[in-house]
Amino acid sequence: MTLKSEYKNIFKRSFKNIAELKHYDIEKEEELLSLIDQMADTLFECQYSDNKCSANKLYQNYLIKNDLEKEKNQALELKSRVVGIQF
Repeated sequence: MTLKSEYKNIFKRSFKNIAELKHYDIEKEEELLSLIDQMADTLFECQYSDNKCSANKLYQNYLIKNDLEKEKNQALELKSRVVGIQF
């Protein structure tokens, strides 16, 4: 939790520094800062170590399917080498 709040503060501070350096005048600064908060929440919503993020699960399934397809192709290749191609 502290890591999330630290990153929120870093994002806000970075935004304010950039705005100051570039001389940006932002009318709705509070709305923008709330969007930055939401972005930080989204970044830390997923807990990859516990596999609780749906996007991470989809990616893991994708990797498994690719590995299975690769193993299937290797098995077919080995079979064709040993048995030969039959028509």
